[in-house]
Amino acid sequence: MSKPNTRTKKMLPNQLGVAQRPILGRGSYFALSMRPLHMLLFLLPIVILYELGTMGVFGPVRDSLEAHQMLVRFFDLFGVVGLHLPALALVTMLVIQHILSRDPFKLSITVWVKMVFESALLTLPLVVIVMILKPGGGTEMAIQAGVVGGSADPSHTSQMMLALGASLYEEMLFRLVLITMIHFLISDVFGFSETKGFVIGLILSSAAFAWHHDQMFLLDGSIDYRKGFFYFLAGMYFGLLFLMRGLGIAVGVHLFYDLLVLVILPSIES
Repeated sequence: MSKPNTRTKKMLPNQLGVAQRPILGRGSYFALSMRPLHMLLFLLPIVILYELGTMGVFGPVRDSLEAHQMLVRFFDLFGVVGLHLPALALVTMLVIQHILSRDPFKLSITVWVKMVFESALLTLPLVVIVMILKPGGGTEMAIQAGVVGGSADPSHTSQMMLALGASLYEEMLFRLVLITMIHFLISDVFGFSETKGFVIGLILSSAAFAWHHDQMFLLDGSIDYRKGFFYFLAGMYFGLLFLMRGLGIAVGVHLFYDLLVLVILPSIES
C-alpha cells in the first residue's frame, strides 16, 4: 500500500496526532479512530439527526444555534446559500480526505463502539472542572459549555437538538476551521514551526470559544470571569482532544457533556 504524502497529512491538523505515532501502528484503535472514514462513520448519525431535527421531523424546533448560523453565513460569503451546506461540506471533506489518503474502504463497528465509550469516559474531566470551578456560582453543573443562543423551548427534543448541533458545529467552527486557519497562517504563511502554529491556534480558538458564549456577560455589560475562565478551559480541552484524538472524539465528548447538562440532569431534577 502506498503511503499518504505529507500534503495529505497536513489537510487536517488532527491527522498529526496520536495516529501518526509508529508505536501504536496503523491498525490500532487509536489510529483507526482518527482516520477520515471512521470519523465519518462516527459523526454521520449526529449529522443526520440534527439535520432532520432542523427540518422539523421530530417536531417544531427553532434553529437558533449561533455556530451553525455562522457557518451558513460563511458559505453565503462565497455565494452559496443553504441551511444544510455545513453538514454537506463536513461529509464531503471527510470523504475527499479518505480518498486522498488511499486508505481501504473498510469500516469497523467495533471502532465506532469504542469511540462512543472513549467519548463518554473523556467527559469526566469536564465534570471535574465544573465541580472545582463552580462556574454557575453554586454546585450545579448546568452551565452550557457547548450551547449558544439556545432555544427558549425547554422540551427534551429541542434541548437534544441543541446538544447535537452545538457539539457538531461548534467543534467544526472553533476547532476544525479556526485552528486549521490559524495554523496555516502561523506555520505556512509566516514560517513559524508546526508546534507554534498549533499552540497559538489552540489558545486563540479557545479565547474565541469563550467569547462566543454570551452566558459569561452579565446584564450590566460586565464579564463573569469565572464563567469565562471555564469556557476558555473547556475550549482548550476540546482543542487538545481535536489535535490529539481527532474531530470525532472532540465532537463525541462535547455531545456527551451537553446531553448531560441539557437533558439528563434537568430530567433528574424534574
